[in-house]
Amino acid sequence: MDIQFAEIEVFAPKAEAAWAALQRQYASRISGAELDHLLACFVLGLTSPACGEGDPGFHFDLCRALVAINLPPERTEAALHTVPEPTQPWVASACQLIEKQGVKIGLSLREATGNFKDFLAVEANGAAHHGASAIAREK
Repeated sequence: MDIQFAEIEVFAPKAEAAWAALQRQYASRISGAELDHLLACFVLGLTSPACGEGDPGFHFDLCRALVAINLPPERTEAALHTVPEPTQPWVASACQLIEKQGVKIGLSLREATGNFKDFLAVEANGAAHHGASAIAREK
């Protein structure tokens, strides 16, 4: 996987916060697969302002890495590849709203950093100084 530590560091705190909020708000109301998919929708939205027009494979790998921070491998793959049958009529619209919320946060991250690609390059250079601990945290 070509995901740099910098990309994970930029987006991971937002993805982790979203996962905590999704669990608080929805865990008792929808299936686990739906909850996992909501996280994947958020992460897709979050990363789209930075990666949406670039290499789709890289964007997908970044989404996978971010979802995998909170979910085990089999749930990560299911969340990214499968849209679960909704148990509640509002779940499909919730997916769209959560993805839009991710886009808003991703846009504000991009605005806060100015040129996002330059920011990621600076972060990647800084991450190189973390050595083995950075690699361990990425996995």
